[in-house]
Amino acid sequence: MGTPEFAVDVLRKLTQEPFVNLKLVVTQPDKPVGRKQILTAPAVKEFAQKVGIEVVQPEKLKNNEEFYELLKEINPDTIVVVAYGKILPKEVLEIPKYGCINVHASLLPEYRGAAPIQRVLMDGKEYTGVTIMKMDEGLDTGDILLQKEVKIENNDDILTLSKKLAEVGSQLLIETLRNIESITPVKQDHSRATYAPPIKKEEGKIDWDMCAKEIYNKFRALKIWPGIFTTFKEKLLKIHDMGIAQDNKDNINSNVPNGTVVEIDDSSIIIKVRDGLIRLKLLQLEGGKKIGARDFVNGYKIKRGDVLA
Repeated sequence: MGTPEFAVDVLRKLTQEPFVNLKLVVTQPDKPVGRKQILTAPAVKEFAQKVGIEVVQPEKLKNNEEFYELLKEINPDTIVVVAYGKILPKEVLEIPKYGCINVHASLLPEYRGAAPIQRVLMDGKEYTGVTIMKMDEGLDTGDILLQKEVKIENNDDILTLSKKLAEVGSQLLIETLRNIESITPVKQDHSRATYAPPIKKEEGKIDWDMCAKEIYNKFRALKIWPGIFTTFKEKLLKIHDMGIAQDNKDNINSNVPNGTVVEIDDSSIIIKVRDGLIRLKLLQLEGGKKIGARDFVNGYKIKRGDVLA
């Protein structure tokens, strides 16, 4: 049971293991995507169909007797859950012989919830990891089967870190399945729990009063969706690439408002923030295309002293 690309990496690993007999893939319904609202299948569905595994996409799980009967007919040893996106009811949790096993992209009990990878990047953490957990009726509250820590590099973003965690999670899952009868589950310390709620679109808006590192962390966490954005001349301005220019605030005029263009060079537009400078390298003004900083300066006449809001 899974939905996004992160879950595909785990599913692919399962298909490569001779001892795993995959009977069914469960994923969320197709959804409209983009400005044209084109009905699009989840990444897991596309992969499963390519390799010839049956796929079902129930609209709901609660009180879905038809779905429960399908699972009972299959009579699985376990159900593997990876970023499925829906809470599993008790009726589903109780069907598999060894229960439902979740691959969660954090070191539980930290970052329970839907967006652990984005939140750990936004928080500027140096380490995260993967937890293999036996699911219960709570939100990521089940017993821990295996865990592994993963270092977050300074240049990691949502894409690279997701790939790392999916690879580690795949390996841990296979180890778990091979040793399912001998692993001793460990209770979580609920007093240490933190939460990673779903990302909201408005979280992509840049607050130029934040520190440079905080803004950069937001960029690398949200660059796929919803992206980060500001406004220029009352139009939405998306930022597709950025970096920290300087952390030394001593060289910056403190009277200049945060969000002000303080310098322009051949490759970037440099913006003052609370404790330093941010380089904007690839930009897209509302209604336009993605372009580099130099082309943006030439095309939209942005200049020193202009303020982004």
